[in-house]
Amino acid sequence: ATACPCGNASAIDAGSGCLNSLGLAGTLEAAGTASIGHDTVVLRGSDMPDGPALYFQGDSTVSGGAGSVFGDGLRCVAGSVRRLGVVTNVSHRSSLPSSGGPALSVLGAIGSAGTRHYQVWYRDAATYCAAATFNLTNGVSVTWSP
Repeated sequence: ATACPCGNASAIDAGSGCLNSLGLAGTLEAAGTASIGHDTVVLRGSDMPDGPALYFQGDSTVSGGAGSVFGDGLRCVAGSVRRLGVVTNVSHRSSLPSSGGPALSVLGAIGSAGTRHYQVWYRDAATYCAAATFNLTNGVSVTWSP
């Protein structure tokens, strides 16, 4: 992977983003059934400062998944990028979709099978690494079936 911008790398086997001002690394996980006809996928972000978090989807990755420096972290998702929603982190975590809200396949306008990539871009207003006031989680890939 590409090196984090300020030597703020998380543990190699952590599967997380670059460290943030909390000394933690934002982590994104996907759980559930990725079937367009029966979608139960939930994206869960953790270890992020409380505040706004933008969940987004793309159809490709940056540098084969290695990412590129962006703010205090690495942007890994690219291609046709779609904003899925802004959620407020509370107690350093959030998830999407919200309970009772549209399914992830609806939010992402997924009409055909294939792999989509997800990441969370979150506010980290504390002076920490770069002059930027944001960071990102790791990226996750989900393969959708009909």
